[in-house]
Amino acid sequence: MKTLKKRSEFLAVAKGGRVGRRAFVVQGSKKPEAGASRVGYTVTKKTGNSVARSRIKRRLRAAVAALDPASVPQNADFVIVARENALSMPFEKLVRDLKSGMSMALDPNASSHHRKPRRQKGSQVRPKLPKKEQG
Repeated sequence: MKTLKKRSEFLAVAKGGRVGRRAFVVQGSKKPEAGASRVGYTVTKKTGNSVARSRIKRRLRAAVAALDPASVPQNADFVIVARENALSMPFEKLVRDLKSGMSMALDPNASSHHRKPRRQKGSQVRPKLPKKEQG
C-alpha cells in the first residue's frame, strides 16, 4: 500500500471518520478520484522515545502489509495514529483491529466524525437543584 507523505494529505484525512482501538486510532476518508488506498502513520512523542516510536511504526507497517488487499477498502486514505499499546499487543490482534477499523472509519454511522467539545479548564459540573414548590 502506498503511503501519505504531505501534511495536507494528513489534514484532509483527519476531516473524515475516526475509530478508536486499544493500540491506535484509525482515521479514514474516501478519495474523489479512483485509485489504490493509501495509509499514513503518526506516532507522537507522547508515546515514548525515538526507539519506541520507531518500533511502533515498524509494527504498524508490518500489520498493514499483512492485511489481505481484498479486505482493504479501495479509493480511500487512512491515517493510523499510534498509542503505546501498539508495542505490547499481540500481532494477530493488531492486524484484526486494523482490518475492522479501516472499514468502520469510512462508515459514517459507526464512527464519530467530530470530537466532543471539552469543558473549559477550571469549570465544574454542578448538579441541578430541584425547583422550589410554588404555592
